[in-house]
Amino acid sequence: MIGVLLSCLVAGTAGVAVPPPNLAVSEAGVCERVHRLKPEYALGSGPRLTFVLASGYGQSRVTITSCLRGPLGYAQQWQAPGFAGSAGFAAPGPVYTNSLQTPTGSYSVSEAFGRSNPGTTLPYRQLKESSYWGGRPGPDFNHYFEGEGRFPDEPLWRYMQEGDYEQAAVINYNRPPDMEAVHGRTFAIFLHAGMSETWGCISTDLATVNEFLGSSRVGDRIIMGVESELFREVNQDPI
Repeated sequence: MIGVLLSCLVAGTAGVAVPPPNLAVSEAGVCERVHRLKPEYALGSGPRLTFVLASGYGQSRVTITSCLRGPLGYAQQWQAPGFAGSAGFAAPGPVYTNSLQTPTGSYSVSEAFGRSNPGTTLPYRQLKESSYWGGRPGPDFNHYFEGEGRFPDEPLWRYMQEGDYEQAAVINYNRPPDMEAVHGRTFAIFLHAGMSETWGCISTDLATVNEFLGSSRVGDRIIMGVESELFREVNQDPI
């Protein structure tokens, strides 16, 4: 770690127990309840939704569920445990650097990076020693770039060598195409390998990240937050 401003990396929780599957997902099944999502959480145009759900605010353990749309609606494809930021999910709205929180919302996932392409059709960057993720104000903020990085830019190659960014998908919080980038708000929000609490990312095991990347298409969405925040209650269903 290179300082307190990094927004996403593992938050130093070695030895934290891995959460069991289905920790944050109710018995009804999240894919079967897509119709009860609150309208502000967009489904997107792609065939796949991935939910990352915590059981409450302040909870870092999450359940990751992949749902595929078919003729009868969405059906679960796989499910895995993981972690969000060490302070859990933020309430809907802006999330700022150093909060140790993960943003709540529905976001596109349009690119990926890591050691080598695991078979994803997303635009993919194979990391090199000059690979950085921009943290300073300017055109490279919250984007990949190659060159001479300086704090608080994230040295992606270094963190890949440490196991956290062996594979990663970029979640488009605080960056186009989902929104304009605002310096001071949290950046470098990824779904990545590592399986530990983070500074704001979603962390899970490498096999799950590879599964996610292998099935993802441009247009798919990742919807994440506290489960009760995202879904309407049964008596609130539209008629």
